[in-house]
Amino acid sequence: MSISFDNCGICNLRHIWKLSVNWCSDCDEGLCQDCSGHHSLSKLSRNHSVVPIAENKKLPSFVENIKLHCDEHDEKYLLFCKEHNECVCRKCVITEKHGECKEMIPIEDVIKNSKTSAAFTEIESSLHELKANFGLILENRQKNLCSFSASKNLIESEISAIRKQINHHLDLVQDNVKAELNKAVENSTKKIQIVIASLKKHQIEIEKCIEDLENIKKHATDMQTFLGTAQLDIKLRKQEKDLQDLVDGGTLAHTVVSSQLNPLLQNIHKHMTSFGKIIIDVIPFQLSLRRSKQSQAQMMKVMGKPKCSVENITLELKIKFKTKAFNVSGCCILPSGKLVVSNNCPSHLTLFSPDGKINRKINCDLPYIYDVACVDDTTVAVVSMTMENIELIDMESGKTFTIVRTYSPCCGLTYKNNHFIVSPQKGQIQEIRIDDTKTYGIGSSMSSLHLAALGNKLYSRKRDTNTIVCHNKNGDVLWTYTDTSVLNVPRGITVDEYGNIFVVGNKSKNVVAISSHGRGHKILLSEKDLCGSPWALCYSNN
Repeated sequence: MSISFDNCGICNLRHIWKLSVNWCSDCDEGLCQDCSGHHSLSKLSRNHSVVPIAENKKLPSFVENIKLHCDEHDEKYLLFCKEHNECVCRKCVITEKHGECKEMIPIEDVIKNSKTSAAFTEIESSLHELKANFGLILENRQKNLCSFSASKNLIESEISAIRKQINHHLDLVQDNVKAELNKAVENSTKKIQIVIASLKKHQIEIEKCIEDLENIKKHATDMQTFLGTAQLDIKLRKQEKDLQDLVDGGTLAHTVVSSQLNPLLQNIHKHMTSFGKIIIDVIPFQLSLRRSKQSQAQMMKVMGKPKCSVENITLELKIKFKTKAFNVSGCCILPSGKLVVSNNCPSHLTLFSPDGKINRKINCDLPYIYDVACVDDTTVAVVSMTMENIELIDMESGKTFTIVRTYSPCCGLTYKNNHFIVSPQKGQIQEIRIDDTKTYGIGSSMSSLHLAALGNKLYSRKRDTNTIVCHNKNGDVLWTYTDTSVLNVPRGITVDEYGNIFVVGNKSKNVVAISSHGRGHKILLSEKDLCGSPWALCYSNN
């Protein structure tokens, strides 16, 4: 709809041309000074929403263009149909579409307090949150960009230090590796600059939405606010989707420039043909973004699924079966619903069908299995109390097909998104990438036994204590839980999609659920429900 602010609508009908000074959103037309006076005194229009033209022009264009009358009947909106989630006029009520609708609410009741509504407040909060998230990512990308210079200088200094020990034969080799380095940094820089440009564009769009929102809050009528909020919500959802696409698409992965020097440099005059290799290492995006609860528009959205409280968790026995394992050390559930149980000594795995029948038993070369984790529907990974390995076993053939080295025997193992996370018997928790077997220390100096992971959070038993610790991958402790009267000698630990933690107490002989914030618990199974001292535990939401 094209709106003209210049001329008074009433005077136009009388073929008189006067500039409008006010705007009536109910009449959807401008008013000159004289007509504004009559308009404010008329019985039919004295309660209309009238604002100065200057203020109305500050509204976002999409709010200005919102139609306040029914397209089909050219009448003013009087009611709101909850069933169809739309405004209707008096003639719409008797149409085939709305004739059977039961919930028709006066439009005045719907739009009142719209500037303080949950939907408006949620959009305002989410826009600021989204702006902050893009700011964090932009800062992260800029820091990554700055790190190239430091990495480049470090590599060049290493090259120069070795270069001094050899003769001029290496001049050409040095030039080659510097060219490779510059090219790698240039290519990586271009990629990040493209991401930064996109992020800045998103920032500008979000700032425009925030500006629009402020102008709506200050200058829009309740009707305009109510209808404009829905359009802002669409823009917000799009920006949130774009942000999630950036996170999921891998474009925010951290790029690290390093080098791998040739070990034959000492005998360079005999063996040296290459100065080294420039490595561009892309580390998965791990920046913690602010996440508010899912937005809900006033009378237009269904409430999101709330987090599950441990108080509402109950267990129902589905099936009981004999494992025929005397030293159960771990268990995991495959996507198909099959169960894998590991036995510590003698070392073997048992595969069970969902109905509890044994499918097969696999004797393992890896001694003293301590834990087992699901990789996919046919593959599991195991760790040992004595060997510095993670072994991947094909459950169909029963054969080990991949061995991943660890620097220490491991007590706990979990697998998420192509990464293993292990708790070594010595040292801090480690993350190992399955594609290149590179190892990264996580959790700072956190030393743990048994562990579970959800997103950027890790849940583990602090070594030599009865304490359950929740911390992020930077090592920041988010909360701890210690109550030996409830949980004594924790062993197996797992986590659900809500962040609730389930732990078995080996000495307390129970299964305990700990709330996602660590401040509450519920005993799900007690000693009378169990047949001994439990050790292993697994949760699957399949």
